[in-house]
Order: sequence, then structure tokens, then C-alpha cells
Amino acid sequence: MKWKQRLKHAGILTGVFLLAVIIFAYTTNRGNDNMTADMGGAAYPQVSFSYQGYSLNTLSGYSGSMDIPSMRDTITPIENGKIDLAIEAYENKVTGLKWCVYSLDGTEELLNGEESDPAENVSLEIDPSRLTDREGVLEIVLTTESEEDIYYYTRVTDASGKDILENLNYIQTFHEGALSKDSSAGIESALEPGEESDNSTYQHVTIHSDYDHVTWGNLNPQVEQGERWMIKEINSVSISVEIQFLARCTGEENETDLYQTKEYFRVRHVADSGSTYLLDYDRTMEQIFDPTKQVLSENGVLLGIADSDTPYLVNGDGSVVSFVTANELWNYNKNTDEASLVFSFMSAENTDPRNLVRQHKIGLLEIDDAGNTMFAVYGYMNRGEHEGQVGAAVYYYDIEQNSVEEKVFVAIDQSYAHAENELGKVMYYSADRNVLYTMVGRTLYEYDVEKDWNEAVVEGLEEDQYAVSADGRLVGYQVDGDIDTARTVKVLNLETGKEWEVTCGENECIRPLGFMNDDVVYGVASTSDTGRTVSGEAVVPMYKVEIQDSKGTVKETYQTDGAYVLGISIEDNMITLNRVSKNGEIYTNISPDYITNNTEREESNIYLESYSTELKGTQMRLTYEDGISDKEPKVLKPKQILFENPKEISSESGEKTERYDVYGYGELQDSYESAGEAIRAANEINGVVVSEDQQYIWERGNRDLQYTISGKDDVIENIRSRLSQGEAPVTIMEEVMGESLDLTGCTTEELLYVINQDRPVIAMLDAQNAVILVGYTDASVIYVNVSSGERSSVSYTEMDQMTAGSGSTYIG
Repeated sequence: MKWKQRLKHAGILTGVFLLAVIIFAYTTNRGNDNMTADMGGAAYPQVSFSYQGYSLNTLSGYSGSMDIPSMRDTITPIENGKIDLAIEAYENKVTGLKWCVYSLDGTEELLNGEESDPAENVSLEIDPSRLTDREGVLEIVLTTESEEDIYYYTRVTDASGKDILENLNYIQTFHEGALSKDSSAGIESALEPGEESDNSTYQHVTIHSDYDHVTWGNLNPQVEQGERWMIKEINSVSISVEIQFLARCTGEENETDLYQTKEYFRVRHVADSGSTYLLDYDRTMEQIFDPTKQVLSENGVLLGIADSDTPYLVNGDGSVVSFVTANELWNYNKNTDEASLVFSFMSAENTDPRNLVRQHKIGLLEIDDAGNTMFAVYGYMNRGEHEGQVGAAVYYYDIEQNSVEEKVFVAIDQSYAHAENELGKVMYYSADRNVLYTMVGRTLYEYDVEKDWNEAVVEGLEEDQYAVSADGRLVGYQVDGDIDTARTVKVLNLETGKEWEVTCGENECIRPLGFMNDDVVYGVASTSDTGRTVSGEAVVPMYKVEIQDSKGTVKETYQTDGAYVLGISIEDNMITLNRVSKNGEIYTNISPDYITNNTEREESNIYLESYSTELKGTQMRLTYEDGISDKEPKVLKPKQILFENPKEISSESGEKTERYDVYGYGELQDSYESAGEAIRAANEINGVVVSEDQQYIWERGNRDLQYTISGKDDVIENIRSRLSQGEAPVTIMEEVMGESLDLTGCTTEELLYVINQDRPVIAMLDAQNAVILVGYTDASVIYVNVSSGERSSVSYTEMDQMTAGSGSTYIG
């Protein structure tokens, strides 16, 4: 070996020197061997855009082409038929640039171009009239000197008539005025103070907060390392902008503290009056944990201004805690008085803006008695082995060896926003067995890392055919049929690999619904109860719901005469049952019922609690029940263990499923199977709803104040005629409009956007009778009477009351 040859030639003194170096390295690395290293710095170029003097939408590069419909993080305005972009190459030499504008669903290539040896600043000629929708998706491909292609994505739209500059100017004035407490910035008059906001904390500040909290109290913030402005939405009414930055503020235990900060604006400019209005404002900040300063007290670990739901796991004897704050994973060991930065994309100096990109989340999977921690990083990988990829990396932190080992990386070709949504449904690693379980598409995979093989545990699972426990350790799924025919549910313990089954009788089906602690919750339905909802959707409701433990003991049964269950939701120790009643073959929504589980989880001697001070308001602390005596922990930064052939699973986008994504406050909030559920969720956060192919389903506020569908009298008459003949509303809309939207549960006012898109909406009055919504004014909705064909109007509230008998059933 090379080092032996060097010893022979260099002599005994060199040998002694090397031995001393090895001993020193072993001592400082606490068990790290010579196959460890730091993560390494970011290597990819970045691309940004300029608009009227503003630098916007700094994009990070992807190592391969991505699924076009999922790439909707930012939107860039096209000004006078062009977009100006800037290339920050860093240490790279960019030798080529290609670009293409796609339709939102990614099926059409609308425009393209290329440049060899591009300059630092490039203008792309993009004719907005070529966009098939109001937006398109721009893909930019940079080729480096090493012949590597790097991909960048943003949506694009025509800037004409959108008053973008006026809105950006307003946002800048508000943003800088809040930082400097400038009373002339118009901040106080723009706010809507109310009970909706918690004015005891600076961690989350909204448009409903008071002036003092919006202007940072006495924290005296100073921006460090610049700001990252991103336009999230542009429509004819408003724009939404997110600003990310680091803020250094006056401290208490320390002279200053550093915070990750995200500020969100939704703003509208009215050209006629020249006035600009703040429609929504939301700011979050999280203190960056820095154990070189004062972070311990006699009570516990001080997180400072941090999320009240800070994720953490505690080992068996309550001496070690792993926690995630400000997108970093830390581990504190009370016995050794050591604080370890287990994972972070940020560098210690925070000087490289590529390391500050927040397009990932850290999920804690498990901690053992020694404090060894399994965790996953979901999303875009800023740097390291997987830079430019999106997926989930599963890691094992060895507390004794002071090392982090990547077990496996699961790659997908969708945006970071979908990574946790898709891969986080099932993501569990059994350290004892060295086996990873993950759900990719509709297939649950088992992957043996040691043997490097994987197999499908079960394929073709629909959303309602499986359920996962809160800790991700248990999965229940149907094995011998579809949602309405399966007679067996298999429960798999992903930690041990052991499984058990729950079955039902003949002419019945059984469905996994969820877990209460370690007990499976399932529902049983009889095929003889097959019917349809008021909207015409075929259903087989469950006549009973049971809770069963792993020994097969039924701990609780819910069964009520005349009531059936369509679905459930579980929160803390309560199950909410979504119920219907039967009238002939028609099922109508009735009030929910509840099951309460009084079994409580064993409490740890380490727990998250809040405390308050005058300067920083509400703060969070991981409290040790028996206290902490040491106040200055040793700070460790574990090394990553390197492998010649790291384990990687790749998964490209599969078959699209019917899904409605809700975006709000600058990011993907959640996905729903029902358009109505998605609209209700989006309305709560002033967001938008898009389908899986990125077609707009609903937007807050972006509609005409008055509207009546015109030019579709024949379509409306066709719907009316078929309703009068008793056809199912769902079938009618699918055949007449090409698709149907289940808008059940929405209010009339929430439906106005849909009507404004020239879509009639069927409103069910009861199981048999309906009207057709075809227009609205600022206070009333216009409908067509199915029986007579006559048009009438009622207030929004009256229409809500008219449809109450059907459980607010609407089909668009």
C-alpha cells in the first residue's frame, strides 16, 4: 500500500510523525475513520432574473430534467417580449445555454432558443402570445466546460397590465419600513389587527398582528448576506412575493442572535386610483441554534424564538435529545455535555448563498436508547453527493462514532415541494435489519441496503387503500381486492418486519383507516349497502368502525343504527367520523361523531415548552425535568462516512392521479383528492388550487365582481334536461363538460370563481332536486330552476341554506 511504501522510504522519524497525526485525528474525530469527510461545498451555477431594477427568482440547478407540471415554485414576468437573466457561474465556466417554454402540463413545446458561450447577462426573446394558457414553464439548460447539463425552471407570464413594478415598490417600502421601524412607510394603516393573531410571539407575525410585532419590537434586525426575492403568483388582480433572508437581532443570553426569516406578501395595485393595497402578510422567523453561545440553562436547551411544534425525539433514559430547528438537525447529550450539528446545508460562515436555499425538510424517523438517530432529508439537495437532485436521503447518526452515514437515497423527478408529499407518505428505516420501506407512486417497496436488493411489498395502492401510523412504523393496507371488495387488511410493522391480518365476513369489505398509537383503526362495509351520494357518486359506506391491537383484541367498536361512515380523520386522541344517512339508495351527509381514546403515550422527562421574556416574547425550550448542570457544551460536527457506491433508488413520475394541490404563503401546503376540500383549504389561507396538470381550479379574489355565463345556453339546457330525467350529476358533468369537480362542502361564495370560468355548477337541494348556478352579482347568485327552466337569484346565504339538505353538495 502507498502509505507503507512511504514509511519505508521516509524512515522512522516520518513514521513517528504519522503515528502522532493518526492518534490526534482519532482523538478529535471521536471514532471517525479515514473514510469520512465533510459534505463539500455547492458546485452548481445559479440563475436569476431582473425586472425594472429588481433581482428576482434566483434558481438553483437540477442535475437532470424534471417533471414539468410540478415545477411551479416561482413565476417570472415577460416584459416587452423578453426576459433578462443573469448567470452566476461561481467556479464554473458555462459554455452553452438552451431554453424552452412548455405548456403548463408539459405536453407542448411552445418556444425555444439557444446560445453558445453565453455572457453573464442574457436576454431571452419570448413572445407571450405563444403561451397556450396564461402561463408557461421555462426550462433553461446550462452546459458547463465539463459537458455537464444543469437544468433550471420557472413559470413565465406576460407582465402587461399586471402593475408588477408598483406592487414590488410597495413591498420594498413595507419590508424596509418594518426593519427600520419607519412610521412613514404606511405599515400601521395597512394592517388588520385582530384576535386571529398571537401578539405574544415574533416567530409568526401576520397582517392581523399589531404594529409593534410587525416592526420587530426592540429586536433591531439587521439583514445579513442579502435577500432572496421570489415571485410566487401573478394574476390580473394581485401578485404574491416571498422574501428570504438572515436577520441578526439583539439578544438576551447573547449579544445578538441570528434568524432564518421568511416574509410573504400578497399585494394589489389599482391603476385608476394609483393606490396599492396589502391583501395578506405573513412572516416567520426561527433562531439559528448556536451552541458556541449561551444555549443551555438550568432548565434545559434554549431554542429561543422557534416553532412551537419543533420536531424532537428523546432516547430511552431521557439523557439525549435530537431536534430540528431552522432547517438544521442537532443532538444534545446531557451525559457527555456535547452538542452535535448532525445535519445542515448551511455553512458555518453562511457566505455561499447556494447553501442558504431552503427547499428541503428534515424528518426525524427514530432514536434508540443510546441516542443514535435515524432521519431523512426530503427535497432539493443543496450540496454534497446528491447536489441538484430531489428526493429523500435516509441517514444514520452514530453518537458514539460521531459520524453520519447515508443509508440510501431515493430520487424523484418532481419539485422539492412534492418530495416530502410523495416520499414522506411512507419512509421508514429499520436500523436493526438495515431495511428501508418507502412508498413511490402507488407501490410500497422494501429495500435491503446490506444486500442491495429491493422488492415490491404491494403494488397499485390507491390513497384510501392504506394507512400509516403517526410515527411511520406501522402500515395497514388491503391485499386481496380494491377499496370496495377487499376482505383482508394486512398490518406490517416496519421496524420488525412482523405482520398480522384483520378480516371481515362474506359479502363485506374492510378498509384501513388509520392508527391510534399502536392499534389499527379499520372500517367494515356491507356490499348490500352499495348506493350513491347526492351528487351521484357510487359509494359503499362502512356500517362499523373498530380499533384492534396487534394481538387481535378489539378494543372499541362504533356502530349506530341509521348512520354510516364514509371516512375518518384522527387528531391527537380523537377520531372524527364523517357520517351519512340512507334514504333508499341515496346517502346524505349528517353531523359527524367522535371516538375518544383515553390511552396516553408515556411522557418523557424531556419535553418542549414555551417561556417568555420582555425583549423576545414567547420562546421555546427543551426542558429537562431534572435540569442541566453544565452550561457550556462541547460542540461536535460529525463527519459523513463515504462509500464508493452509495445506494440510490431512482423513480420517475408515474401515472398521474387525480389530485388537487393547494399553494399558499409561497409553498405547497397540501394535496387533496376532492376539489371541494382543496378549495376550502385554499380559502383559509388566501391560496390557489391547481390540478395535477397545473390547470387553475380556484384562486382567492381573482374573479369578476359580477358575472353571468354567456354563449352556453345549449350546454346549460342540456344539463337541465338531463337532471330533470334523474341522471346522476357527476355523470352529466363528465359528459357535458369533459370532467366533473366535486365541490361538496363549499359555500356559495367560494364557488363564484368556478362560475367565473364559464363552468355551470349543479347545486343539490336534496337527494332528488337541484338547481344550476350560472352567474352572480356582488351579493346574490343566479340559478336556473331545473323544473321550469326559469332564472332566479338569491343571496349567497340563502343558497347555502337551500343546499343544506343535501349536505352542501355541489358538482362543477
